[in-house]
Amino acid sequence: MAAVSAQVLSHYRSEIVENIRANGGVLAAGGITVKLAKEFGFCYGVERAIDLAYAARKYFSDVSPQTPIYLLGEIIHNPEVNDQIRNMGIKIIAPKPTDVEVSLLNPGDVVIIPAFGTEVSTRKKLEAKGCVLVDTTCGDVMSVWKRVRQYSIEHVTSIIHGKAKHEETKATTSQARAYGSGHYLVVYNLAETDFVCNYILHGGDKQEFLNKFEGAFSAGFDPDLHLEAVGVANQTTMLRGETEEVQRRFKAVMQKKTRRRKHRKTFPLF
Repeated sequence: MAAVSAQVLSHYRSEIVENIRANGGVLAAGGITVKLAKEFGFCYGVERAIDLAYAARKYFSDVSPQTPIYLLGEIIHNPEVNDQIRNMGIKIIAPKPTDVEVSLLNPGDVVIIPAFGTEVSTRKKLEAKGCVLVDTTCGDVMSVWKRVRQYSIEHVTSIIHGKAKHEETKATTSQARAYGSGHYLVVYNLAETDFVCNYILHGGDKQEFLNKFEGAFSAGFDPDLHLEAVGVANQTTMLRGETEEVQRRFKAVMQKKTRRRKHRKTFPLF
C-alpha cells in the first residue's frame, strides 16, 4: 500500500480541499465564500478499500503479471472511482456472480471483495473455486456482521435498518442465516419501523405484513413467531441518528410488550 500511496493521492486528494479544511472549512475570496461540509470526502473504510484495490493491482502486476484481477460489483458507489479501477485493468463482474460466471474463473484468479462485503454463499463459491480473495470489507460492516451472527445463534431476529436491495444489506442478511437459526427483517425508514412496532404490540393481518415487506425478510419468516425477540443492526451508510431512533423505538415497544405480559391476570379454571 505504501508503494501506491502517491498514485492514490494524485487521484483522490485535493490540495484545495485540504487548504479549506486547514482554514476552518471556509474559503473566502472576491466577495465569494465557500463552506466545506463538515463530513466531506471518503470515510476511513472507503479509503482503505480504494488503497487495497490499488495495492492489489500493483502487487499482482509485479508478482504475476498474467493473473487477472476481478472486482465484485463496485468498490464503492462512486462512478469516478470505479472508472479508475477499470482503467487499471481490473475487470468488474456481478456483485453476486451466477454459477456460470463463477465457472469462467480459474483457480488463482484474484477477486476483490468491495467495501460493502459480499454474501456468504458468494464467498464460499469463490473459495471453492480456488480464487485469491482481496477482502476490502469495511471494519464497521464486519462489526455489524458479528452482531447479526450472535443474534442468529441466540434465535433472535435481526431487524436491519437499511435498503433490502443494497449490496451491504444483502451481505449482512446472509450472515443472519448462515451460522444459526435466526431470521431477519429489513426496515427502510421510521414509517416501516412504526408499522412493525405496531404489529409487535397489537398484531394484525399477517398477509398484509408479508406483502408490505416482500423481499425484505428471511425465508420462512413469520411475524407472529419471529418478532418475539429482536435485535437491531444497520446498513452502515444509513443516517446514524435514524438508526439510533429505530433502535429506540424497538426497545420501547419490546419493553411495553413485556410489561403488558407481566401485568396480565390469570384466572383458575373450574
